[in-house]
Amino acid sequence: MCGDALATYWVRREAIKTLRQLDDRTLRDIGISRCHIETAVTGDLDIELVRIR
Repeated sequence: MCGDALATYWVRREAIKTLRQLDDRTLRDIGISRCHIETAVTGDLDIELVRIR
């Protein structure tokens, strides 16, 4: 159980790192803004509430 949680943590950190390397236009193309990267990775982001204009 602890190993799974640790693995999940590291996978999420790597995803966040990768997304932060993208430019704002690319992030907008995939539907998130820079300030929502972490919540998007953790699954807590409600895309309908934060649609980028």
